[in-house]
Amino acid sequence: MSVYIRPIRHDDAIKVLEWENDIENWRFSDNTSMYELTDILRLIDSLGDINHSKQARWIICDSKTNFRLGAVDLFDINLIEEKARVGILIADKENRKKGFASKAIRLLEDEAINIGVNKLICTIYSDNKASLALFEKCNFKVF
Repeated sequence: MSVYIRPIRHDDAIKVLEWENDIENWRFSDNTSMYELTDILRLIDSLGDINHSKQARWIICDSKTNFRLGAVDLFDINLIEEKARVGILIADKENRKKGFASKAIRLLEDEAINIGVNKLICTIYSDNKASLALFEKCNFKVF
């Protein structure tokens, strides 16, 4: 299966809200509280101006079905230093470990270059072995 990434849209808001409020995903992020739909819509609206929002988000989709597999994002974007932090989620467990995430990261690298970011940083908890393996596979260096 092949994937593509596209900018997040308003019609993604309910699905993204579901992903963000899935407590199982919180152990891999800094999230500690539930979001409301208005929070997600505000986020989507803010993404039009990277200089202001300091972030960009794309939805990872199955190329054949257009099914939303997850999201990949850049945050803490610093265009002066040409760097940003990376986040990724393949939402459903049955879609993990199938290569979707590594393909999405490769596509994200192209998007990052297009907006002027040449250094990507990812912070991963040491017990998140799957993410560590993913980013090492994508040639990220461990520090």
